[in-house]
Amino acid sequence: MSRRPASRRGFSLIEAVVVVLALAIALPTTLVWLENANDRRAESVHQTRATALATLVMEHVLADVSSKSSGLGFSALADSAAYLDTAVTGLKARLSPVTSLYSGMNLTYDVTIGGLVDKSNVVTGSATQDVFRTVSVAVTYFAADGTPRTVTVQSMVTSL
Repeated sequence: MSRRPASRRGFSLIEAVVVVLALAIALPTTLVWLENANDRRAESVHQTRATALATLVMEHVLADVSSKSSGLGFSALADSAAYLDTAVTGLKARLSPVTSLYSGMNLTYDVTIGGLVDKSNVVTGSATQDVFRTVSVAVTYFAADGTPRTVTVQSMVTSL
């Protein structure tokens, strides 16, 4: 009577050691790669949120410059502190219901309104027909490594 060879079951000790060694070599590298990918994703999300906030604020400034309402328009930018910080009617007060969402995500913004310049971006200091102001909105957030980063949106505005 012929005997069939017994079928092999399980792993040998050498095969198990090889698998453990392969995992020991590959796992730390994979974990570092995954952490870096997660940091890049978080950075992308922060940049997108910062850009959205900067754009939101700039759109409101542009709408205010175009407005014919009392206290708004291009002339309102002459006194930037009043335009930005007045208790109820200032830009920051009007935007606080929307920007509070972003401040809850540790994003802060700052608006800078430049002096009067001509079309060549030369400071004039006088209100002639062809004058502009540079408006910058800078949004600061913290990267995954804790360093502050800034996204800036800038525009030239005029009374025309």
